Amino acid sequence: MDFDALLKQLQDWTNKVPLLVLGSGASVMFGLPSMWKLGEHLKNTLTFKDDADQRQFEAFKKSLEEKKDLEKTLLKIQLNDTVLKSVLKATWELISKTDLEAYKQFILNGENMPLAVLMRHLLSTTNRKLSIITTNYDRIAEYSASIAKAFICTGYAHNYIGHFSDIIHTNALANVRGYDGQINIWKVHGSLDWFEIPNKGNIHLPLCKNIPQGYKPLIVTPGLSKYAETHKEPYRTIFAQADIEIQNANGFLCIGYGFNDEHVQPKLIQQIKSKPIIVITRELTPKTKEAIIYGECKNYILMEESGGNHTKIYSSSQGEQIVENSYWQLSEYIKLIK
Repeated sequence: MDFDALLKQLQDWTNKVPLLVLGSGASVMFGLPSMWKLGEHLKNTLTFKDDADQRQFEAFKKSLEEKKDLEKTLLKIQLNDTVLKSVLKATWELISKTDLEAYKQFILNGENMPLAVLMRHLLSTTNRKLSIITTNYDRIAEYSASIAKAFICTGYAHNYIGHFSDIIHTNALANVRGYDGQINIWKVHGSLDWFEIPNKGNIHLPLCKNIPQGYKPLIVTPGLSKYAETHKEPYRTIFAQADIEIQNANGFLCIGYGFNDEHVQPKLIQQIKSKPIIVITRELTPKTKEAIIYGECKNYILMEESGGNHTKIYSSSQGEQIVENSYWQLSEYIKLIK
């Protein structure tokens, strides 16, 4: 492998400001739970008074122990409304608790957070605009964008009680005085800050410690239920905007994303046939390799951990090689492109 040629390619693709795609691996370093930890939390904390509900939940736990995969379990078992609401509430509470701990890290040491550093670098281009698609509920992308001094657009107004609009992002936000650019963050599975209110409308309530009484978190849990939920607003608009962003992107930088989401990857896989893609993650999933290495992607660089302080690199032009240093980590990757 000609590492200098690879480095030049990485710099070229990254400095053209690719669309960022953030998966759960982008948040785990901040203490946010993995899907496995979330499954264990649900299994060990939830109980139900109604016998029928408890029987269904016992079937859920048995399936989870067999499959070792929360999404596959939820795809197999269609939870009733009572159990599903409890799963949703417990999921929100666990992720919210760890997210607020991460918020403290950003307050104390935000300038050095790798995602914020990357955002600042990408916003320094002439366009001063960056777009992100994430399957995460947490606010790591928003915290990072705040440190980068960006005007953040998630589709909701920047109010303490914010309304959703499908045209907010079309304003010239990149040029708003006092900001260093605009970052669109399209959260295709919802956010800790979003809630469905009793009249079935939806609002943005930033940094709540608890779910307001009578409100429902607007987060989509894995499994069959997510397909029904995402036909509603704000998801319909967010999916449409995410599709437009993917179609218009110069290329893609995926951080901790495993190509396991049916909402994002069909359009993404279609586009990477003709556009460059970079993936950095602790471990490449079989679906990532299937979509990129064994698919029709002609321009790719993939990086994953390879035992301690080493990185295995897969390149469409340079082949495969294990190199010293943890370039699969964003903090080390940034050193290559700046």
